[in-house]
Amino acid sequence: MDNSNNVDFNGQNIYFGLDTLLKNWLTSIMVGESPYKTFPQDPSSELLRNYLLRNFTNGNYHSAYGASFCGFGIHKDLLNLGIKNIVVNPADIPTTDKVCKKLQVKKKSHSKSNETFLRFLISTFSFLFFVHLP
Repeated sequence: MDNSNNVDFNGQNIYFGLDTLLKNWLTSIMVGESPYKTFPQDPSSELLRNYLLRNFTNGNYHSAYGASFCGFGIHKDLLNLGIKNIVVNPADIPTTDKVCKKLQVKKKSHSKSNETFLRFLISTFSFLFFVHLP
């Protein structure tokens, strides 16, 4: 389901969550409220931005990842590349069906944890506790 370069996502919100691991990032993308794709990628903000520009031209990019050993370098890189990003407390990210139901987040049976996180992010954005950035 790759988009050709002639598709314009002007005005559409593209949400993605990052599971920042040591050797790669697990990236889950949603277009609006529809899951698009979950894939591993090399840990590079530049590669991610190039992917977004190639596949979601002129979209409004919103991202989040849980604070971890990676620190805030990823956050600063994404902001410098024009991607709106937040860093959240990992304890605030729902990971089980029970937590998702409690938060009234729809969870499809094929959803991965990052897609659950993205739904959580979209539906309860104002209730997240952001990590203080030094």
